[in-house]
Amino acid sequence: MSSTPPSPSLAQGPAAPKSAPPIHILPNNISKTYALIHPVLLLALLALRFNALVADPVAELLSKLPFLALLQVAFVMTCLPPAGSAKDDDDKSTSANSSSSSSNAGSTSGVILKPGKIGLRRKNTPKSESACLSAKLIVRLLIKYPPPSSSIPTHPYMSINKTPVTQKKKQPAILSLTLTTLLATPVLTILLILFGAPLTTHHPETLLCGAHMAVLTSTALIYVHGVDGSVWKEVWGARRPADAVWGAALGTCVGAWFGAVPIPLDWDRPWQAFPITILVGAYIGYSVGFGLGRTVLFGKRLKIEEEGDVVEAKKVD
Repeated sequence: MSSTPPSPSLAQGPAAPKSAPPIHILPNNISKTYALIHPVLLLALLALRFNALVADPVAELLSKLPFLALLQVAFVMTCLPPAGSAKDDDDKSTSANSSSSSSNAGSTSGVILKPGKIGLRRKNTPKSESACLSAKLIVRLLIKYPPPSSSIPTHPYMSINKTPVTQKKKQPAILSLTLTTLLATPVLTILLILFGAPLTTHHPETLLCGAHMAVLTSTALIYVHGVDGSVWKEVWGARRPADAVWGAALGTCVGAWFGAVPIPLDWDRPWQAFPITILVGAYIGYSVGFGLGRTVLFGKRLKIEEEGDVVEAKKVD
């Protein structure tokens, strides 16, 4: 008996889940301008306080951490869309389309035609129906052109809920900073120890270095992605399309890794002490990754091929 070959859809397996799109900087002049200034401010802060960092790393890292957190919160609130804003825009557009279609349907359903005479409307409209149409028209005009806040009636059925834009951005910013402090800082501190940071000594230096790296990497990521598990799997698996946020986080980690190279060298320089070079590399990597993620690498992905996939492809050929 001849067996039928499997269909291409079955041979290819299930389709990969659709990834979230890259994050754009907000399309206004203030956001675009501050997005250019922000990395320069961070590098300028590091350069101005570098001598103090070499002299007393613990005190300087502790005193500079609030300023870094303030700059990062100002950046995310000014330049980035909060988590869920794209979904809200889609819901608003969908509701607007549905309301327009329902209004069109309502206007067409209000036309009553006499049987046998196409297009002839009923001349004698009942008073109750005309009053209802007038009330609907007034309500639509009030919704479309609302009066000033002082003259808005306090009736519960005519209350208008308007949340300021700053309030919508303030809550995700505070949440992102809180999760960065409680979750990202311990995780990055443990990763620093696993990658060679002193385990029995330099505990304040390691913790403060992890805190600085957490604020640089995680504040913006949590602000724009929230706690979506599928997106965070892509972040940890390096499968996110490149943008300014993800590029800055990846650049911080890569820069910190390169910054650890001068520590074991026998140059006998005071700035070789742990964790000065790691922090300098993290700040430089943040700025480089931020710039590349916005420009030449925007929307691109890292292509990581597993060895099993390559071997299987060769066998099929």
